[in-house]
Amino acid sequence: MQFKSIEKFAGYRVLNSKITSTSKMKNIILLIALALTFNLALAQQKYLEFSVNGKYGITDTLGNEAIKPIYKFSTTVPVKNQIYLQDFSDKPDIIFNTKTGAKALFESVYSNEVRIKGVQYSRITNKGKKYLLSEETDKTIPYGRDYDEFYNAGNYIIARYYAQDPYVPGGKDKNGKFLPPKIRELKRHHIVLTNDETLKPVVDKGFDKYFALYKMPEETKDERIVKIETITLKSIKESDPIFDYIILSQGSNHRLYNAKMVLVKAFVLAKPDEDKLFDYAEKLLKIKLSTMPSAENGYVSAPPMMASSGIKSKNPYSEPEEKKPFKPFFYIKKLENGNTIFALQETEEISKRIFEAKASTKVKLMDHISKIYIEIKGKEDSRFYYNPKTGEIYLPKAYLGELGITLL
Repeated sequence: MQFKSIEKFAGYRVLNSKITSTSKMKNIILLIALALTFNLALAQQKYLEFSVNGKYGITDTLGNEAIKPIYKFSTTVPVKNQIYLQDFSDKPDIIFNTKTGAKALFESVYSNEVRIKGVQYSRITNKGKKYLLSEETDKTIPYGRDYDEFYNAGNYIIARYYAQDPYVPGGKDKNGKFLPPKIRELKRHHIVLTNDETLKPVVDKGFDKYFALYKMPEETKDERIVKIETITLKSIKESDPIFDYIILSQGSNHRLYNAKMVLVKAFVLAKPDEDKLFDYAEKLLKIKLSTMPSAENGYVSAPPMMASSGIKSKNPYSEPEEKKPFKPFFYIKKLENGNTIFALQETEEISKRIFEAKASTKVKLMDHISKIYIEIKGKEDSRFYYNPKTGEIYLPKAYLGELGITLL
């Protein structure tokens, strides 16, 4: 999976990165949701990813290698039954169909690049052309300007691009001879776009930081009423929280906009930090603000857990619990010789061993996603899936010896 850095000082975001605390939470929620439905999807696939020593490839469920493990990153797009193999080098990236085995080559594929109307899009470069590709359908969105980064910000998208300074003639020297023109520097720029398929420019002025602000909810006091507020977990496809105001900054120059990206005030504030900008905005607007969105703005939070004493009371008159039927499960166990076995407990009495790994091979079982991680000292991690019913591992046999695994 591709990861991009983003520096973030609370709400003050520096636009040279990509991961925020909000996006981290949404990634966690997404992973949980994917894990709940993963076994069903796994059973429908004919091809799966695997990795050996940190490099990714693809195998079919019979153990036939479809693509050698030579790629640095792998991203699964389950809705479209696709796997992205990404290397971000001269080697072309691949979009692979896990049902048909069809593959398409591209100059580069950047997954999870931006959300448009709640739908995640990848950024594709193919034959010099760039466009966004939906991760749910075959919808594509071409764009003219050479954007190479996108950031979701409420109802808008912030995009990055590079452009040369305008052409400036060199003039003449004291003898009247023409001088060469000034060198045109290639500078980084950012632009605010609409969050829709038009990607229409909204604010196209220099800035490299942004600071989202939210109105503080009004409090009502009534001693006779005890108000219980429940925050529910919102859809994983929901866009970023909708800000009430946003400050776009470039050095000491700042511009405060409202939620509709209408300029409220441009101002200069030397050596700014989040607190200074926050205080300035509150005094200017004469309202209480917050750097954290409320539930109305799309704040995503897990509901609070109820307090518990941790003591369970026993009722002597309660009916005895019925014994639940046995459910098969997978497990790993270290043997006396240091080796590790991976096995399926089929019944309470019968256990079926699937493979044995050498003592130098450390095995980790991720049974909620039917996946096994292999760690060998001095090498990068390896991983592969297994059949959630039988335990058959989805790994080409050519790599068993390298990972110290013997099938049983």
